[in-house]
Amino acid sequence: MKKVLIFLLFALVFILLSLWLVDHPGTITVSWLDYEITTSVAVLLAFIAFIFLVVYILRIPFLFVRWIRRSLIRQKQKRRENIMLQVLNAIAAKDENAGKTLIKRIDKTFSSNTSLNLLLKTLLNPTPEVFQKLSESQETELAGWKGLIDIEQKNGNLTAALSLCEKALDKYKNIPWLIQKTLQLQTLTENWENALKTLHLSRKLNVFSDLCYKTQEATLLLKLDKPLEAFNIAPWLPQAALDASKAYPKKAPRILTFAWEKKPSWEVYKAYTNLFSKEDALSRYKKIEKFVAKHPGNKITYLALADSALQAKLWGQAKKELDDYLAAYTLTMPVATMMAFYEQEAHHNTKEAQKWVDKMKIAEPLNSFSCSKCAYTSDVWSPTCPICNEFASMEAL
Repeated sequence: MKKVLIFLLFALVFILLSLWLVDHPGTITVSWLDYEITTSVAVLLAFIAFIFLVVYILRIPFLFVRWIRRSLIRQKQKRRENIMLQVLNAIAAKDENAGKTLIKRIDKTFSSNTSLNLLLKTLLNPTPEVFQKLSESQETELAGWKGLIDIEQKNGNLTAALSLCEKALDKYKNIPWLIQKTLQLQTLTENWENALKTLHLSRKLNVFSDLCYKTQEATLLLKLDKPLEAFNIAPWLPQAALDASKAYPKKAPRILTFAWEKKPSWEVYKAYTNLFSKEDALSRYKKIEKFVAKHPGNKITYLALADSALQAKLWGQAKKELDDYLAAYTLTMPVATMMAFYEQEAHHNTKEAQKWVDKMKIAEPLNSFSCSKCAYTSDVWSPTCPICNEFASMEAL
């Protein structure tokens, strides 16, 4: 509609101009050197229009050639899009036969674009040979290295995979997945010093959350035999507190108390009560009361108070703590053990004690740690999850 209106407008202007020229023919004289031409305005305008018409007609072959060229380009582009669509469809359907056929078509269609050719082949057939070719081109080397790294790691060649990672990291220092992969391989190969350097590099890019970063840093410092530094960075990590208290016995009460305040832990409680093993049981119980005071109602608090009360033969207090625990949490092995001990020592009730011994078979272990990645639980802390091999993922529950 818009084009029609524009055409009508130009037609109206042309008609009005023609009518005006009929009423006002006028003359124009053109002088050039010894030549002089006199003509009317209408003739001059007609001549100019003729020139434009000739120029336009002469342009037609060029326009036709350009139209053919654009058509061919569009057809080629359409073929490329169609092949790429088929590639994605073959990948989604995991159709190996279609993939083999498409590889031949890719060679023909994308012969002039080596990088794209290789990338599409990689999607269809991710072989070491294809990844090696990708790594030899500057445009695609990172994709090639990633493929080779994954293959080497899958095959168990951790040293070779780490070598490729470190080579890539020398050139690309701002790629989060590369930093994570390098750190993972360095920890798996126990290359602790370089792992700490890689972790520090990740800080600038915020690859990990603050809690995750500090936990990993503290765990690496523990592996490098720097327990106090590890504790100062992550006091909530039980192993950091335990190792620091052993390395610095005079600071042990303060270290363990601060660690408990950050995160109650059965291991931290046991280490704290062992500091006063030479004192009588009642004195130890009073110390434990103050030690656990900041976390009332916590399941480890109940266990610590019950355990300490049983040692001091405060039977009523021990029973109260155990009953409070059972009212809030599921039965665990330490609770069943303590209840059996209580019935036997406090009441000499062997029959009732045996019932609790039998319940130990169905009681859950006191899993103090859980992997943040695979949810594996354990009563023992380890720097690496034994199931998924994730480093520094064992968090205190």
